[in-house]
Amino acid sequence: ICFVSHHLSGAKVVDDIVGVGAASGVYLTPTALKMRRLGHYAQMLQSHVTAYFYLVVPEMLFGMDAAPEQRNILGLIEADPDMVKRVVMLRKWGQEVIAAVFGKRMHGISSVPGGVNKSLTPEEVDRLVRGADGLLAVDQVIEYAQLGLELFEDFHEKHRSEVDGFANVSALNMCLTDPEGNVDYYDGHLKIVDETKTVVREFDYHDYLDHFSEGVEKWSYMKFPFLTDLGPEAGSVRVGPLARLNVTNTLSTPLAQQALEKFHAYTGGRANNMTLHTNWARTIEIIHAAEVIRD
Repeated sequence: ICFVSHHLSGAKVVDDIVGVGAASGVYLTPTALKMRRLGHYAQMLQSHVTAYFYLVVPEMLFGMDAAPEQRNILGLIEADPDMVKRVVMLRKWGQEVIAAVFGKRMHGISSVPGGVNKSLTPEEVDRLVRGADGLLAVDQVIEYAQLGLELFEDFHEKHRSEVDGFANVSALNMCLTDPEGNVDYYDGHLKIVDETKTVVREFDYHDYLDHFSEGVEKWSYMKFPFLTDLGPEAGSVRVGPLARLNVTNTLSTPLAQQALEKFHAYTGGRANNMTLHTNWARTIEIIHAAEVIRD
């Protein structure tokens, strides 16, 4: 589900190899950059919708102790078919944006050294904005995107102690940021903040290996990155939706910004360490992605 990230990471490496970037003063054209970013936000939309509605919402609605044969997307279809239809259409729209941008729904081919090999035709834009061939219109996408946040807020209100108390883990938070220090999903500097949101590190992502080491544990195949000079415990770094909303001060679109302000207020402006609030953060990013794609 991260094929766009892999595609763009590879494209950016090749850009570096051929001399496109800050070091040379030669940059992607504005259109090429917008195309790559557009596809990246489309991946965020469909990937977050998949993770949240297909994997998380069944446990929220039926309970983590519900029978496995109910606690899945098929159980959701039986319980609330109209909601699932909206979710499927939302995910489908994100995939259609990916196909329009990258040439394929999976493993796209549009990024080339120093740019892209296609733009969007007026017909493709009109289809995605107005809706056609069974696709949602972009305004419907933004409306449906808010469904995830509504579900989380309702669940949180009813199960506050359970949600807030599960895996409250202190960690540093890291994401890419723009020149103003707010979250960026494609480029920028890596910014790391502590629980008070004080910046403890900020550096070019090309210098990652100068700052990080990677630990291993016997019980997991995952790597455990940490800031080398702080060590595995104090230097442990959170990434993902929760970390990004902890780092950023603002989001660039109105509905997402309104939701972010409520998210920040919940912890009094400090970093949010409540692991299940990753789902809250993910729903805000779904809204943000939909609004940015529209723009």
